[in-house]
Amino acid sequence: MKKVSTAVVCAFTLMICGGSVATAGNIALTGHDDDFHQSVDAKAQALAMITFARSGSALPVLSFDAGSQLTTLLTTLGIAFTNVNPNTAASVTDALFNTATFSAFIVASDSSCGGCDNSPAGEANIAAHATAIGNFLNAGGGIVGFAGANSPNYYAFVPQTATSVGGAESNGYSATGIAGIPAVNGDATHNLFWNPGTHGESAFFQIAEVNSFGNGTVPAPAATTLVCVGCTVTGGVIGAPAPPPATGAPEPSTYLFLASGVLGMVGFRRLRRS
Repeated sequence: MKKVSTAVVCAFTLMICGGSVATAGNIALTGHDDDFHQSVDAKAQALAMITFARSGSALPVLSFDAGSQLTTLLTTLGIAFTNVNPNTAASVTDALFNTATFSAFIVASDSSCGGCDNSPAGEANIAAHATAIGNFLNAGGGIVGFAGANSPNYYAFVPQTATSVGGAESNGYSATGIAGIPAVNGDATHNLFWNPGTHGESAFFQIAEVNSFGNGTVPAPAATTLVCVGCTVTGGVIGAPAPPPATGAPEPSTYLFLASGVLGMVGFRRLRRS
């Protein structure tokens, strides 16, 4: 009997098992310096953001911390990591942004928060690898950023940079329920964000936490934590989320239908041969 073509078997297997499609990464940004305060609420928010960014991956995270606040937080949360000091430009390479090695990368808060670790120079060293970061996001890698505070270019490591605006109160925060990220009260945000789709902020961001006071420049309710779910980047612009990969097995009737099709092709080939 002549064998069924490899292409037919592959197509059958793909339909049964579910084919994979392009992946995309999650982004979480907050004006809170959770890595500095490490209060109960701050730890809960940081853990939720990092878990969201990792998107189920068990791979370690890549941290960029010129001090020890972020690495201490990751150790406390039980998250495996490799840390790179971003102040050393030669240590920040394209090769670091590899989804086979890391599930996400996380950037410590800017020093202008009033005691945080990273500097504008170090943040610029990270942002210099925009192409590699974009590829990392498109391949399913996640991104987490904490407080940009008064550093205008802190969030430049985000493929389409988010706009940091001033500071806010220590209280008046509430979660929107998106991505399961809780609010932090008692620790001030050091920057707010414009609403998605305004002032150059990507329309594909969603607001995970708001402040009920605002800061005079950004009216209440003001965005204090942003997320981008399964987003892609093309030409430095965040685009629509990629479609989710196929999951779940077909119904039994689907198996029968597909199997019948393959058997029918086998019979047809035998008939032609005879």
